[in-house]
Amino acid sequence: MSLIQRSLYLLNSARFFTLASQHADHSPWASTVNYVPLYDPLRLVWYSMRSARHSENIRHRPDVSGSLFRYDMQDTSPLGLDGAQFTGRAREIPQHECVSIHQDYYRLNFPDELVRARWQLPLNEFYGDGPRRFYELCITNWWLLDIDGWLETKEDRRTPVALSQFALSKSEVR
Repeated sequence: MSLIQRSLYLLNSARFFTLASQHADHSPWASTVNYVPLYDPLRLVWYSMRSARHSENIRHRPDVSGSLFRYDMQDTSPLGLDGAQFTGRAREIPQHECVSIHQDYYRLNFPDELVRARWQLPLNEFYGDGPRRFYELCITNWWLLDIDGWLETKEDRRTPVALSQFALSKSEVR
């Protein structure tokens, strides 16, 4: 697979990523969050409790990093695994954007309508006095595990992928 094909496969199938954030006092924090990818520009959307430590960190320091990883890729990767690391800016989704993000998040995360109905929380939990918030991480840099390099030298390195390659039509993404 090409770098962009690998990236899209990971983004569309990993489901969880590790979010690394930093508090105003510079103390680090890592959290695992369930996300959906959105494209053009490339961004990851999830929801968390607004009182969660990483949610508070984002309010103080929106620059974050993250990683996602799959170890069950025996059919598609010569190593049986693949992973990506990234940096970007995160933000809380404001109330005026909640309706469309709420729809996109649940539609993409739970394509089956019956399953979606079971898991979908009411929109009013994501703004105002609601306990949850949607968050968006706009990715500014993206790297993949250098599988070819590892096979040749056994050195653990990353390969940058240009964000312009993610500006695809919707039919190419899903």
